[in-house]
Amino acid sequence: MRKLSILPAIMIATLLITSCSKTDMNILSISEAESIIPGSYKVNDFANGDGDFAQFENYTFEFKSNGNVVATKGDESFTGTWDIRTTNTDPVYDKEVSITIAGNTEVEDLSHVWYVKEVTDVTLDLIEETIASEVLFIKI
Repeated sequence: MRKLSILPAIMIATLLITSCSKTDMNILSISEAESIIPGSYKVNDFANGDGDFAQFENYTFEFKSNGNVVATKGDESFTGTWDIRTTNTDPVYDKEVSITIAGNTEVEDLSHVWYVKEVTDVTLDLIEETIASEVLFIKI
């Protein structure tokens, strides 16, 4: 009889664990992604072969809903664009984000097409497999 009283608690715990804010990009529409991504971010991790993300530690990146992205470091500010679209070029990832930003070599490292590895309410994880780069943005 005691085992039956534990069953509802196990079912509730299972539902809570499976309903986290992690978003499956393969079922997320472009318009849903466009509504989740905008916001201000810090780079939490950047790997481009050497794994050094210190170049971004003083930057804030604001992804705006109008398709602009602004990288700010102190008094310096660089404006570019971003957009998300469906891709058919990769067997694993079906969404990609294109970032175009210029100004210095630091921000230009982010300027190309990235596959969307994962998006949540607070993270944006982008990967570029051909050049072994990955960037993890955390909302602030």
